[in-house]
Order: sequence, then structure tokens, then C-alpha cells
Amino acid sequence: MAWIKSRESKINLILATIIVIASLIVLAHSALELAETERERGGRGYVTDEVWYVSAARNILIRVFGGEPRQDPGRYGATILFQSSVDVARARSIASSLNLSIKTDYSKINAVYVEGKRENVFEFAYRMNITQRVVDIVPGWQLPDSEVIHTYINHEHPPLAKYLIALSMIIFGDAPFYWRIPVVIIGAVTTLFVFLVLLELSKNRILALLGTLLFLSDSMTRAIFSIAILDGFVAAFTVISLYYALKSRYKQALVVALVGGLFKATGLFAAIPSVLLLARSITKRSRGDLGEFLYNTVYFGSLGIVLYVSLLTIVSLPIIHYMGVSNWINNALLGSVSWHLSAKCTDPARCARWSDPWEWFLGYHSFPLYVFPNGRTLYAEGFYPLWFASLVLGLISLPLVYIKRNYGKTLLYLLGVFSGYIIIWILGSRTQYSFYAIQLTPLVYINLAYLIYILGETRNLNTFILKSWFDITVKTKKILEFLILS
Repeated sequence: MAWIKSRESKINLILATIIVIASLIVLAHSALELAETERERGGRGYVTDEVWYVSAARNILIRVFGGEPRQDPGRYGATILFQSSVDVARARSIASSLNLSIKTDYSKINAVYVEGKRENVFEFAYRMNITQRVVDIVPGWQLPDSEVIHTYINHEHPPLAKYLIALSMIIFGDAPFYWRIPVVIIGAVTTLFVFLVLLELSKNRILALLGTLLFLSDSMTRAIFSIAILDGFVAAFTVISLYYALKSRYKQALVVALVGGLFKATGLFAAIPSVLLLARSITKRSRGDLGEFLYNTVYFGSLGIVLYVSLLTIVSLPIIHYMGVSNWINNALLGSVSWHLSAKCTDPARCARWSDPWEWFLGYHSFPLYVFPNGRTLYAEGFYPLWFASLVLGLISLPLVYIKRNYGKTLLYLLGVFSGYIIIWILGSRTQYSFYAIQLTPLVYINLAYLIYILGETRNLNTFILKSWFDITVKTKKILEFLILS
């Protein structure tokens, strides 16, 4: 028996290794394709909100940590910002005399981008400063053309992902593909845990592999895990939290969900199911009633909030030192709550198309991540026929939670995280974007693959589901009759 278990473990380890390698190749290829396109477009091909997160990561590296992106001294680039409009003719003349390449296509900020030998870049800034005051020099990839971008640190979102992007700038360099290395890696981790969760649910390697393949093939997965935005990290910690929940390690599941919230606050939506499962587990052990369950839910929910704020404060200490305690509280804590519960850009003429959470399952109003030179658009859109099928099938199969406890946990995660987006929509966040749905993507395919497997394998489950819904309908009818006719 020990030999069999050892053999099974080795097979699973080999499959897990193959999955990680394959997903790294697929996601890195997508990231490289986008990076090459951006180079061809002269550094103006930023992808969606990546423009903000990368700039914030660079600013944190420079301003908060006093570091600098890694660059070749012979091909040193920097954005030079001026107090007033740039004298383009003079800037080009000085750049030419110093053998520097120069870009002057800024309209929203007074800036130029120069590249060449490091000492020549600073000599350029010195000469320009004689007649035009230089207000900042930002080394690295050229800044996007946006106001105050050279001081922006994205305080409305937690800093962990930006720390990782900054670290990749130090280790590898400041270029599009390097920014995306952390999210490509976390994408491979997410893919691995989709496999591990399905294996834990079904004990069937073929099903686990097929479900993992569906997840990796989805356009949402390949797009979001190929660009440097925060939501991919949130998806990873959500599915890892589910894995711990399936192992009945609810405290660890909650902690993992809270850590996910340190990348983006929406990661806390995974705390909804983990708190409920933890409260239920404690209540069952003490043979408590509904009142005790509600008490435990409030208790662990409150404890989770305190722990999250504590962790957020710890990881934000460098930011707090930079911007001050009161500014951090007003902007990163109170301001973040306000930001998440408010409508953002709402002018259809100049704002990207937002979507309501349920529209993600229908493919409506998908967010355009990137427009290629040939006119092709990359959308943040899952394969919505399967997404819709997963949600509907999950709702129809709701009675299975009574006899398939682990499936109940899985469905709770899908509906719990989804409900988080609906709750903030109700509270005022009416301009959500479809790329947020990457947090749901692993849950959607885990739910779909497992349901197809168990419903196809065990026919009496279909009878059980039909009978359960019939009983629910009869009981509901009796309750309504009592309320109306009594």
C-alpha cells in the first residue's frame, strides 16, 4: 500500500511539474508578444491599467526605497520633466550633440525621453536646466503621457504587487516583459492549484488535467496573466484559499484570502466563504445552534478585518514613512474604501466600457485590454458559453451540497466571491471592469469540470437533484399558503 501511495505521489508530482512548465511557456509567450508589439510602437503600447501599476512600482522603487531600475550604462534611459513647456528644437540639438536618442511626443506633461550613455543623459539634463528648470529625472522605461505620473504611487490599492514589479525591475530591468515576470509566475501557480483542487475534489487525474487545460486555454487567463496588473495575484490566492478549505484547514484558508487582499482589496472576497466555513466548523464542534453560528461568523469576520488592517499596515510601512501616517490613513485606508465603493470614469466618450458583474458570464461589455496595430483588439473576456453554463449548472446542482461536502465548499467560493462584486455594485461601485473576473476564472472551471464529471459518472445524482428541488418547491408552496391563507 505504501508503494502504491508513493507511486501515485510521484505521478502527481510529474504532472504538476509539467503543468507549471507548460503554463509558464504559454503565459510567457503571450507576454513576449505584447512586449514586442510595444517596442515596435515606440513605447506607447501600454496595456490597460498596467500603465498605472508599472509607473507606481517604478516610483515606489525610486522615491520610497531610493533605488533605481537596472539598466545598461551604455543604453541608459530617463524621462526628463520640466517646469514649463519644452523647447523641442533646443532639446533635440543638445541630444544630438551628446549622441542621445530623444522622444518629444508628450502632450499632457512637460517632458522628453532620452536614451544613450548614462553620463550623457545627466549632461543633457544639466544643459537643459540652464534655460528651463528640470523638476524631475525618472530613470527607466519612458513614462506614459499622463499628468503627475512621475509621482503616482497608486495608494488606493495595496502595495505587494507593486513591490514585486519593482523587484523585477531591479533584478531583470525596466522593460515590458520584465514587468510581467511576477504575474506570469503567479499565473503558473494559479494553474497548478486548479489542478490540485480538482484532484482533491475528484481523485481523478484525467478530470483534473482536462479542467486545468480549460482554465489555461481561456482567453481571460492568457490575457490577464500576461500583463502587469493586480487581479492575477488575487485569483491565485483565491484558489489557494479554496485548496486549504477543501483540506478543512479553514484558518489557513482565511489567512491566505487576507494575504490576497494585500495585492488588491477584492482579494478579500475570498474571505467571505472562508469565514463562513470557519464559523460553521467551530459551531459544529461545539454542537452550537444558529445563534452561535452567527456569533462565530461576526467574530471571525471582525478578527479578519483587524488582522487584514494589521498586515496591510506592516507591508505598507515604507509607504507610510514616505507619505506620512495621516496621509496614508486618509488615502490608502479611508480613501481606498471610498474608491472601491464609487463609480469611476463614467463618460462613454472617453472612458473604457465598464460592465456589471453578471455580464461577465454573458460576454457583455468586455474591457478592451489592448488594440494591436492591425486593429485586432484583446478583450478581457472569458469563454462565456462555458462561464454561463458553469454558473447555471452550479445553481441547478445546489442540492448536491448536502451529500458532496467538498463540492459545497467549492460552490460557496464561486458564489461567495461573486457576491462580493455584487455587494460593492449595490453599494455604489457601478463601473467595474471585466478583467476583475479573472478572480472567478479558476472557480468557474473547477465548478464546471467537477459537475460534468460527477453528474456524468453517477446517474442517481440527477434523480437526487430533481427530487430535492421538487421537495423544496412543495415546502415553499406550503409556507406561502400558510402565510397567505391563514
